[in-house]
Amino acid sequence: MSLPARGRAAGKVILLGEHAVVYGRPALAAALGLGLAVEVTASDGALRVESDRAALADDARPAALATEAARALGLEPRGMTVRIRSQLPAGAGLGSSAALAIAVLRALAAAAGRRLRPDEELALGRSLEAIFHGHPSGIDPAAAAQPGGGCIRFVRGEPPAIGALRTARPLPLVIALGPPRSTGAAVGGLRARWEADRVRHERLFDRVAAVVEAGARAAEAGDLPALGHAFDENQALLAALGVSAPAVEALAAAARAAGALGAKLTGGGAGGAVIALAAEPERVAAQLRTQQVETIVVRVGTAEEAAA
Repeated sequence: MSLPARGRAAGKVILLGEHAVVYGRPALAAALGLGLAVEVTASDGALRVESDRAALADDARPAALATEAARALGLEPRGMTVRIRSQLPAGAGLGSSAALAIAVLRALAAAAGRRLRPDEELALGRSLEAIFHGHPSGIDPAAAAQPGGGCIRFVRGEPPAIGALRTARPLPLVIALGPPRSTGAAVGGLRARWEADRVRHERLFDRVAAVVEAGARAAEAGDLPALGHAFDENQALLAALGVSAPAVEALAAAARAAGALGAKLTGGGAGGAVIALAAEPERVAAQLRTQQVETIVVRVGTAEEAAA
């Protein structure tokens, strides 16, 4: 084993289709320039995890993830320290757990002198992400493995169908950070409601799928107003599915009032981040900051993505 070894993966935003993607419908996602880096070094005794994020340092799951990843790659996890440096707030819907899974896999593969094929990396990443989220769709590790700024269309399957979404222009987004939440709890709650009333929920998922396809066409055409409308339609359907929250609705409304073309939750919902599409994202972000909302401005859909 060759140590030290390093790996990095991207954060993500789901543009359209979260939750319905777990039930076989398409979703659109974009990788962020913001990400997570892992360094694995030699140490004595049991595997240890250190992080600059208290939420990760105090959580037993990163160590479980690293242990499982090491064994999957034929490595003995004892005698390792895994250091995590993250630009991604945990519980915000920006893919921190999937980025951790992919970054750990990349670091440990480097330690083992291996380079994982994309399908291997995705399959292992999905398995490891389940430590955090129970029954994930796989879209988060698929996005985490992309270069920053790349957009994908994703459909769950064995293997999943993943294709590049070619946007006609960069998509300017404001990420507004709300209170952290548990993706696993949101996913589990929706599954319970789906099991209790499958007909209603399958109809809602079909409506989400139609909005995703309309949004994909708008992004490919560079039609920002139409894409913003898709954001708003998707948010209304997410509320109908029971995965929104008053704080999310208030944050999305504030973004629209500040000039956003559309706004919606991203990721698990029930809190976390809201993404707003805006022709002038810096102006929208500045207005939200006057309301004590932390914001990140990104442009996705190109080979390079900028954060401010």
